[in-house]
Amino acid sequence: MNSSPSLASLLANLYGIQKPTIDSDFEDLLTRKINIAPGIRSKASDSQNHLRDFLSEERNRDTSFPGVLSRVDRDFLGGSFARHTKKWPLDDIDVYVPLDGHGLFYYQNGVQLPYVVQSDGGLLWNPVLGNRWANGQYVSSMKVVWEFACVLGRHYQESDVRANGNCVSVRMKHGKSDNNDGLGYDVVPCFSLKPTTTSEFEFYLIPDGSDGWIRTNPRLDTDLCEILQAYHNKVYRKVVKLIKFWNESRLNGKFSSYYIEYAICREFWRRKMKEERVSTITEGLAAGFEGIGRAFQAGDQTGWIEGAPAIQKPALTLYQISVLSLAGTNSGLAWINERLGKAADARKQWASIFGDVF
Repeated sequence: MNSSPSLASLLANLYGIQKPTIDSDFEDLLTRKINIAPGIRSKASDSQNHLRDFLSEERNRDTSFPGVLSRVDRDFLGGSFARHTKKWPLDDIDVYVPLDGHGLFYYQNGVQLPYVVQSDGGLLWNPVLGNRWANGQYVSSMKVVWEFACVLGRHYQESDVRANGNCVSVRMKHGKSDNNDGLGYDVVPCFSLKPTTTSEFEFYLIPDGSDGWIRTNPRLDTDLCEILQAYHNKVYRKVVKLIKFWNESRLNGKFSSYYIEYAICREFWRRKMKEERVSTITEGLAAGFEGIGRAFQAGDQTGWIEGAPAIQKPALTLYQISVLSLAGTNSGLAWINERLGKAADARKQWASIFGDVF
């Protein structure tokens, strides 16, 4: 048998060409199927800036419109677009609009709670206390969402604007095609609250879709994402997007996007607390599938914010549970085989998880 190296391998060694790594295969999958093109993201940024400026300036045109915070807080982007964990298509961007809380107090079941509803301090009287926005002495989240929809509908007359429970959905024509509804925004009017003690995170009250308010803090999610991305060799976001893609293609999207992201966040944060760094995409995927499997077994996830609604786990069929279980097992085996130098075996295991696209 001729054991001399091939011409291709000699040329590869001469020019420093290396065989594709498994991480590079996943990078290719991200580029082909998952990532949002930089140009599309840039156009979306320009469009959302116009929307935010319009709402911030509406009070100058209509004194019965609430003030939007600009000093103690301000409007911001939340969700997976802000965290850079959004996968293609770019069909919704969350825009949070904190309203001035001058003269407001946070009551629950008739009891005033120890939180400050933040205000820029420039109002003599707060419009949200009027009948347009409130039912009696309580601000109505349904009225707030409806009135925001009316204002945005008059401004974006060529777009599809509608009150959508806990937000106002604005669907624009930009980017619309046979396979994509076009660029969309979910505008979330909210209030910014600060605890009077230091034992809790600050949070936002957002509409719950049933004329009440619920707690959340999208800024905290974004900050944690930045920390984990930097600590874990810039692979955290890639892992989140790849597992979201797996969820859509293999489980028909049964897990909510946020359930996946929160479970992976908890797993990567746990490893950070143990001073363990995830250095490759493949290692991160094994960790991510482990985190989702652990979360699913535990049930609904408890969020970072005290009193926030639980992050509900989906109801999976027995087959879907087996798909999830095999993904956890095979991703761990793939990572072990890669470390042992058995790249071919590792690739087969990744292909069993992600299918023909890998």
